[in-house]
Amino acid sequence: MLVRHAQAERETAVDQERRLDGPGRAEAFAAGRWLAGRGVAPDLARVSGARRTRETWECVAAALSRLPETVHEQGLYDLSVEIHRRANGLGELVTLLQGTSDDVGELVVVGHNPSLPELIGLLVGTVLAGTAGGALAQLVEDSGFPTASVAVLEFDGSWQDLGPGTARVTGFWMP
Repeated sequence: MLVRHAQAERETAVDQERRLDGPGRAEAFAAGRWLAGRGVAPDLARVSGARRTRETWECVAAALSRLPETVHEQGLYDLSVEIHRRANGLGELVTLLQGTSDDVGELVVVGHNPSLPELIGLLVGTVLAGTAGGALAQLVEDSGFPTASVAVLEFDGSWQDLGPGTARVTGFWMP
C-alpha cells in the first residue's frame, strides 16, 4: 500500500517540519477508515522522516485493527526530493522496497509526490485498458495522486522480485 501524506501547512521555514493542517488530519483519518474497511492489517509501515508523513501515519494507523512495526526512514524523503529534481532516485526507491523482509506480507509506505505516483507507474507498467486493474491504474494516473491518496498494489513473489511491471492496482482511494 502506498499512502501520500495528507494536506500540510504551506508556510514553514523547513520543508520537513511542515505539519498537517485541519483538513489534512481529517483526510488522514478518512484514509485510515477506508483501509480498515478493506480489512488491511500491514505487518510493517515504512514512513518518510518528514513530519507530515509521520502525522499522516499516526492518523491512518489509529483506524487499523492492529498497529504494525513502524520504521521512519529519512531515505524516503531524500529520494522524493531527488525524484522531484529529476535526478534519478526511482531505482533507489525500488531497491529500498526490495530490501523488505519476506516475513512482511503487507507493507504500507507513507511518502510524497512525485515519488509515489511515479513508483506506481513503474511497478504497474503497461496494463490493458478495459480490465479492472487497468481502469484502477488509469484512475491513479489521472488523479495526480492528491494528498492522502491510497493505492493498494499486489504482486506475486518475494519482495526481491518487485520491479517494473510486476504489480497490479487492486484498490484506490482519494479524498
